[in-house]
Amino acid sequence: MAFRLVGGMPENFAVQYPVTAGTAIAAGVVLAINGNVVETATASSTIHTIVAVSAEAIGTGPSLILGIPITGPGQIWEADTLNNTHATNQLFESAILATGGASIDNTAADVTGPTGVFTPFANIGAVTNKKVLGEFTRLQSTST
Repeated sequence: MAFRLVGGMPENFAVQYPVTAGTAIAAGVVLAINGNVVETATASSTIHTIVAVSAEAIGTGPSLILGIPITGPGQIWEADTLNNTHATNQLFESAILATGGASIDNTAADVTGPTGVFTPFANIGAVTNKKVLGEFTRLQSTST
């Protein structure tokens, strides 16, 4: 599932973003801007570069992808996590994206720099479900 908008701006509001020709992108992954195109976000993507979550999957042919813009606080996202949930100090700690942009790397450490792009505030289901509710942190909402 990766990331899914569950509250805030309607999910059917999507914008077309240009991608580099020959780039395949899965649905539900975070997109980061790189020059004048978007790509799948990585663990080094920051609050300055994340822009959207892909609303569709594309193969290597298309040069555009539909994405749901990340507007920051006010949007509630269901997110997959790399690690089991319910561990000590995982909620309300800024989390980094896992490689591939399809989940967050939830640990008990607060990521204080610009790579801390997601704040989980509720666990969903059992520990092994590896799902949380939270919101993205955007440049507009931090001094980093």
